[in-house]
Amino acid sequence: SNTWSFTQGLMFGQASVILVIIIFVKFFVFADASPASTQSSSKDASSVIVKNAANAKKEGADGANEDEEDDASKVSGILEKTYYDVENHASESLDWFNVLIAQTISQLRTEALLSDNIYHSLNEFLTKSDFPEYLDKVKITEIDIGDDFPIFSNCRIKHSKDGSGRLEAKIDVDLSDTLTLGIETQLLLNHPRPLTAVLPVELSVSIVRFSGCLTVSLINTNDLDSSSEPKAGGTPAPNSGSSETDSRGSNKKKKGEHANAGTALMFSFAPDYRLEFTVKSLIGSRAKLQDVPKISSLIENKLRSWFIERCIEPRFQVVKLPSLWPRRKNTREPVHSNVNGIVDKTED
Repeated sequence: SNTWSFTQGLMFGQASVILVIIIFVKFFVFADASPASTQSSSKDASSVIVKNAANAKKEGADGANEDEEDDASKVSGILEKTYYDVENHASESLDWFNVLIAQTISQLRTEALLSDNIYHSLNEFLTKSDFPEYLDKVKITEIDIGDDFPIFSNCRIKHSKDGSGRLEAKIDVDLSDTLTLGIETQLLLNHPRPLTAVLPVELSVSIVRFSGCLTVSLINTNDLDSSSEPKAGGTPAPNSGSSETDSRGSNKKKKGEHANAGTALMFSFAPDYRLEFTVKSLIGSRAKLQDVPKISSLIENKLRSWFIERCIEPRFQVVKLPSLWPRRKNTREPVHSNVNGIVDKTED
């Protein structure tokens, strides 16, 4: 009887200890989320959403003037915190930037010359292009991608002249190099019958000098879309209900635009640029005409017009920048070779 009572006490004591441990682990270590904590977390999230919504309502109520003032205050804050005086700050040489650009261009040239990639790309483009019926196939005879690099200098930060308050960088660019593309083709005379006469033509166009003032700025893609949209006319809305519907639709559109907002690089060149060409021509098969001034002038004017219509102020080019947020798919690890020549990944 005494032995049985001792066994019962031992088992009861062990069971009590195990029960206490289970209760402690369940309610103190791996405690379930209580309704109160769930409500508090949802309350915190709702407070953030309400705060953003309040800001959105404030922006909608204040109007465009408040947005402009907000942008101006942001720009002023940036200049103040970076200790940059737009009016009195000295221009910068950008020597470090020239080195980075030179490395990039050098790598691009290496890739372009690898296995004649640039020749095959241009040849494929010319093959797929549609030419007039009086022009025969175009064959590439010469390609020179140069061996020099552009020099950027005299960089200064200024306020945009369009009154938006946006900051833009003005940089002097100078390039003295020879970029050449030579082609040969034939002019076909198809009257009064097809291929009545054929006139061989050889052309070589080289860019030997470019200099100008480059203007670069960062903009929001939504600002670009809104500026490109046609402005509303003076016709009043038919009734207040439709205007309210339009305002709701515009608010939804703005929310979607903010969700898809991104950053773009906008650049253009000042009208006082300098662009020099060298055009060589050879026309005919037996009696050849060399370097005809009229042809040189025509080609040069066409190239200048193409450049002016795309890059000279007030026109500009916009390049959307990729997201710079760190992503796992973009993560890389350095590698090195051991004494046996086997490449191993370095451990973090």
